[in-house]
Amino acid sequence: MGFWPVVENVIKNSDIVLFIIDARMPELSRNIEIERKVKRMNKNVVYVFNKIDLLSGDSLNELKRNYKEGFFVSGTKNLGIGEIRKHLHILSKKMKIKYPRIGVVGYPNIGKSAIINALARRARTVVSAMPGTTKGVQWVNAGSLRILDSPGVIPYEDKASKLALFGSKAPDKMSNPDKAAIKILDIFIVKNRKALEEHYGIEVKLDDTYKVFLDIGKKKGLLGKGGVVDEHRTAVFILREWHKGKLKL
Repeated sequence: MGFWPVVENVIKNSDIVLFIIDARMPELSRNIEIERKVKRMNKNVVYVFNKIDLLSGDSLNELKRNYKEGFFVSGTKNLGIGEIRKHLHILSKKMKIKYPRIGVVGYPNIGKSAIINALARRARTVVSAMPGTTKGVQWVNAGSLRILDSPGVIPYEDKASKLALFGSKAPDKMSNPDKAAIKILDIFIVKNRKALEEHYGIEVKLDDTYKVFLDIGKKKGLLGKGGVVDEHRTAVFILREWHKGKLKL
């Protein structure tokens, strides 16, 4: 089954939809078409910004200012999960639904399973750093909540470089991982240049992202013949650190 039939099935069979978004890249990890389908089916939607443990205090405060109605959590660290659970119970009471069905949508590796496990207070779905772990749609019981998990499937029209940013596509499977790595560095140069400097032990003087990229390759010894930076290895290295949460915004 393709991406859209799966998503439509989850939305259709849900009373409330949890839309999981990567807190580090809120706009990039949203899918406008999913939002349109939710509105078209007249479903209540709750925006959940996951992976806040990978943000600095300033970045998190900025996120909260920009998305005042959202919920800010870390599924792996169990941060903010109680607030979501409480909100879902309040919302279901207003809807006069005793056992609400909660649909969870979002890109692969965005943290859907970790949030579901935290809501259920026990591991019922498989959580993995590898994209596409959840293979099929499944129900998970969490007290009075009935949570509908969806598999890690990807709309074909999304660019591979975008999907690599939030881990929906493995970097070593990409032909041009450097595009995604450069985009990540761009985000840091704009939002938190100091974090980039401290993490890699480099100095970022100019807004020359490509030079920063090469400096990281040199610093980590990711070199090819003649001491030239191996750009493919450097890109994969940066992306893996980003996906594993070692490189924090």
